[in-house]
Amino acid sequence: MLPEPLQELHSEILEAISSAPVTHSRLVFDKKKPIPLKLLTPKIVEVLDYGKKRGCTREEREKERLKHKYKREFKGALREIRKDSRFLAREKLNETMSRDAERKRKVKVLLGSLATQEGEWKALKRLKKRNPNV
Repeated sequence: MLPEPLQELHSEILEAISSAPVTHSRLVFDKKKPIPLKLLTPKIVEVLDYGKKRGCTREEREKERLKHKYKREFKGALREIRKDSRFLAREKLNETMSRDAERKRKVKVLLGSLATQEGEWKALKRLKKRNPNV
């Protein structure tokens, strides 16, 4: 299906390729040593005291009690602060809402008075149009 000059060129190229000596060597990966895995050995520590501590001194007990009391008081204080901040946020929102409602009410009254004033003005213009003497 190719023209004759292209067929001849094709056959010449195939002959040249088949007659050329093969000088390629095989590709081979370089040999590498495998990376060893890191082996983690656990650190074993002997436990000498089992169960509850029996020999607490009075000062240590007092210290633990004060630490517990401090934590409890701190949690209570945090709870109170959160409660107060919620209350303040609620009050601020209520104040903003009331100001917005007041402004909306005033605008509504103002627009109503403007509408009545405009109606009266149009009525006056109509009246003057009918009776130019008035």
